Amino acid sequence: MSIGKIINHYGMIQSPYARGLVNHLPMAQVALYKMDGDLKKIKNYSQIYIKESKISPVKTKYEKFINFKEHLGFRERYESCLELINHRLEEEDIHNLIGELLNTYELGMSSGIFHTIIRLAYAVEGYSMDNILSEEIARALAYYITAYREAKILKRPIKWKQIQEEMIKLSKDKEMEEILNQAETLGQGLKGLYNSQAYLEKGFVLEGSENEKIKGLLSLVIPTYYKSGNIVVLHSITGLHALIVLKDYFKDFNKALDILTSSIITHLLAVGSLDYQAEINPDTELSWDCLKAKASESTDVHALKLTYTAYELDKKYDIPGLKDIALKRIKNK
Repeated sequence: MSIGKIINHYGMIQSPYARGLVNHLPMAQVALYKMDGDLKKIKNYSQIYIKESKISPVKTKYEKFINFKEHLGFRERYESCLELINHRLEEEDIHNLIGELLNTYELGMSSGIFHTIIRLAYAVEGYSMDNILSEEIARALAYYITAYREAKILKRPIKWKQIQEEMIKLSKDKEMEEILNQAETLGQGLKGLYNSQAYLEKGFVLEGSENEKIKGLLSLVIPTYYKSGNIVVLHSITGLHALIVLKDYFKDFNKALDILTSSIITHLLAVGSLDYQAEINPDTELSWDCLKAKASESTDVHALKLTYTAYELDKKYDIPGLKDIALKRIKNK
């Protein structure tokens, strides 16, 4: 059985949703395959995961809707949206449809704590290995649409090297504190910030080239995650990697980076109590082969995903601290 057949076996019967949260299995399967390649290990991991996770099954009976707007943000319409996408793919190129939906609904890239764009990126990577995973791309697109929650683009530009300094100022701002003190959940915090004119004026995006913007974001989220171990910060890192994987689908990648930056800044601020003065003195002497082997033995889905993400980012950007955050998650600290 190929990696594509394993992923499709579970994806055909399991929705992207689990107990109100996220079904991580297809992402874990791709990450594990990319790091290890042992199909038997992937099968065993999959069986363990489905036993421990209450994943919502794909419905066989459902109300049908005829366009993407009718599905937008309605998780209960996943099956109808998947049918619509599969119908479109009978006559259209899969890459064209990915580009159409990402550019039409680009403000949804941070939905579900960035999982919508993360699953789509993993699906695209899977498809590059096994073209029967066009089915996984269809599922990922249906998830992207039905889990849609709209972010906003912040406008104030700052120098990318000032990101930590500006984040500290923003986190200590009295108006921001007042907004977040009224929020009981992350979702309420996000909504409160996006509805605040003060936040929309004080929040920021980064000046610079594509690489400078990416390195600026990594210089903030890597030490912040290392200090906190916070799961939202972790998904900011894997979400950034996902956007990079999907770069060629965006008509304006700089704009996409600004949307993701806005989303990351807003998510971090909504978490609260994060230390943006944290620093990493990289001390992990383990090789990536060793780290990938350790992650591949873990049952923690986020250890798999973060290690794979960190490895891929390190190959491309050579950023200090990526090995350290991978090892931190593998140790589950």
